[in-house]
Amino acid sequence: MSLCLKRKSIRHFTAEPVAMPVVETLLKSAMQAPSARNQQPWAFIVIRNRQLLDTLSTMSPGAKPLARAPIAICPVIRPDMPAPKMVQQDLAAATQNILLEAVQQNLGAVWIGVCPHEDRIAFVREHLPLQVGDTPFCLIAIGHPAEDTTVTAFRYDPSRLKVID
Repeated sequence: MSLCLKRKSIRHFTAEPVAMPVVETLLKSAMQAPSARNQQPWAFIVIRNRQLLDTLSTMSPGAKPLARAPIAICPVIRPDMPAPKMVQQDLAAATQNILLEAVQQNLGAVWIGVCPHEDRIAFVREHLPLQVGDTPFCLIAIGHPAEDTTVTAFRYDPSRLKVID
């Protein structure tokens, strides 16, 4: 089965740390993502500080997994890119690569939305060392799964498909 079909959102993690070489592999995969005009509009912040993860987990109801994760990654949109209307697509591709690489590394992960919610962007800016003009795109809680990772619901729906010959 492909990585895409094995991927599911994992929200509960063990306390086992995620080794930095594994985190680097996640980031290498992120940076292989396609980007408009090859602008690579991203930076990444790796968060291992327990107190900070707990604080970030209060951002929204969906952020609670951060309180259970040993690490999180915050993909960041850098300002002043040549194709600024495409940066969110670029960051989404990088984020998906992290989620898929997490499956490959036998980790669990969940994408926690930040952008375009102004209140969430402000909250993350208040707590992370972002450069002026940087925008946090999302937070990804990552760790060793403490829940079943078996995908039980496949979403393929042929009624949503049109083939044009």
